[in-house]
Amino acid sequence: MMQQIPYRFLEHTADIMFEAYGKSYEEALENSAHAMFSVFGAAGESEHATFSVTAHNIEELTVQTLADMLAYMDTGELIFSRAKVLEYDAKRHAVKIEAFGEKKQPRDTVKAVTYHELMVKHDAKGWAIRILLDV
Repeated sequence: MMQQIPYRFLEHTADIMFEAYGKSYEEALENSAHAMFSVFGAAGESEHATFSVTAHNIEELTVQTLADMLAYMDTGELIFSRAKVLEYDAKRHAVKIEAFGEKKQPRDTVKAVTYHELMVKHDAKGWAIRILLDV
């Protein structure tokens, strides 16, 4: 499962699906954000925002964190290029993450981060997160 590349896009008929990897959950979440951001095109890092998310479980935490960043990009008319987990509390299913980007128009539009085909998996090789983006 663990690969050299931090994420890969998977075949899907209508939407965009990817898997992101990491040695830790935090790294896999950062790589998931990077995969999602790459759909919008390249961006600089003149802007930043911090997100604090708490959820009932790790799957909800993953989707809600990406969804919050997506909503912020949409309303702020900016594109993020990178995210960094500042704090992660596995017991509370809570994360504080900072995203960096710039104001510009996205190359493509993503409507939502979905729970459809969602996977958050941990094994001896590390973490894998599969996300389906509704476009």
